[in-house]
Amino acid sequence: MAILFAAGLLISGFTILRGVEPFDEGLTLQAARRVADGQMPYRDFLWAYGPAHPFLLAGAFKALGTSLLWWRIIRVVVDAAVAIVVFAIVRREAPRRVALIAWLVAICAMAQPTGANPFAPALLFSLGAVWFAARGDERRGLFTAGGLAALAAAWRLDFGVYAADACAAAAFVRSHPASWRWAAVRASGAARRVAILLGTFAAGCAVVYLPFVIADGPADAWRDLIGRSLDQGRYWRLPFPIGYDGQFRLWPPGSLAHDAKDLLEFYIPLPLLIGIAVAVVAIARRRLNTDPLIVGLTVLGFAYIAYLLSRTDEFHSTPLLVLLAVLLPILAMRVSMRGAAVMAFVVVALLAYGLSNRLSGLFGPPDLATVHVAVADGVKAPPADAKAIEQMVRAVQRRVPAGDPIYAVTRRSDLVRINNPLIYVLTERDNPTRQDFGLQTGGPAQQEIVDALQVAQPKVIVRWLSAESTKREPNDRGKPTGIRTLDRWLGENYEPAEQYGDYQLLVRR
Repeated sequence: MAILFAAGLLISGFTILRGVEPFDEGLTLQAARRVADGQMPYRDFLWAYGPAHPFLLAGAFKALGTSLLWWRIIRVVVDAAVAIVVFAIVRREAPRRVALIAWLVAICAMAQPTGANPFAPALLFSLGAVWFAARGDERRGLFTAGGLAALAAAWRLDFGVYAADACAAAAFVRSHPASWRWAAVRASGAARRVAILLGTFAAGCAVVYLPFVIADGPADAWRDLIGRSLDQGRYWRLPFPIGYDGQFRLWPPGSLAHDAKDLLEFYIPLPLLIGIAVAVVAIARRRLNTDPLIVGLTVLGFAYIAYLLSRTDEFHSTPLLVLLAVLLPILAMRVSMRGAAVMAFVVVALLAYGLSNRLSGLFGPPDLATVHVAVADGVKAPPADAKAIEQMVRAVQRRVPAGDPIYAVTRRSDLVRINNPLIYVLTERDNPTRQDFGLQTGGPAQQEIVDALQVAQPKVIVRWLSAESTKREPNDRGKPTGIRTLDRWLGENYEPAEQYGDYQLLVRR
């Protein structure tokens, strides 16, 4: 286990310094900066996830200083831990060689694509929760499972709910009636088990979230934690990948390997859904619905389908991929050779996807240069971007004293795919508004920004000119609103100054 953990750290960690991600990384680190300054999530600034991640990173910022490195180290450790949990679960249900394959699929999936999204710790605790609910001690296992599900909720509330549902299903099946004669007795025991588990989960969630609900108010807390996501899902959702419009060259071999990798990446949601479908058919045909571990993992898999369909991209594929790395090898030991062959084919496809990413990163690394900014701590970016970031940060810090705010905008205020909250982290300057992200293209949202800027009067506005900010996605967010309130106000009150790559400084007229 120690060797596998060390190998997982190596597989995930050799790219730890590569790349800066304007949106997800910036969003998470800016939230941590706000917490370190004494602000509370939900009440003082918009935050879409649980409070654990920004508080953990804020503690690192307080102890060690603001850095782009701390979340990366945490993620590498969590990646290796997830793979170890996958190995440990499968090893108890299947031969070691099968568990090693499951471990390799899991660590490659967790290692790339990587990001600062807090789903990784939530996934780790969710897998542990299902294991304890299904195979743990008669009573302590239920308390442990409920506590681990609550820890998952501390990072992501939705993942905590997914884990609690899966654990409840596993706990119920552990008391499945063996005969009608004892059905009433067993049903009573099942209800008691589920009540213990869900009660522990609810108590843990109360400990985590109640202080924020009190500070923010129940109605606002509901809106910030749940309501906004439910209401705005159509703005972020992507269509299921069907028509591949990329090239597929059969020769030379290098081009074939490259194009095959791109094709597999595009269609990776499809084998994930096939894997779940195969698992359900196998469970039904072999009547495996009395095994609490299989039932718990399957319920968790269905929850991760919902997560995948909320935005079908490579980032939202990872939880379901890791789940199948556990479920399919366990099922393959309990079905016919034909069924096991189908499951093995799916696992091989998932392994090929993960290995192609890691091998590409190892043998075909991108051309990168170190970003010489205090908080970067050795992180690298494409040379032109690294130079532009360095120049932009120096210019902002020269013009804006520490403690004074700046504001970051994109190319146009009526169409924003992603913005760049990482600017606040790199420059170590604050955002005078309460939102570092969100749907800010409508009239009321832009007017709220203008009102805040009129009060704060930042000396510098940083306009991020990257085409990624206005790339049109096939969803409601990809449709321009036609409202340019913020752009007009900026034109009246600010004028262009220096420009460094995709970063343009606007200064007060």
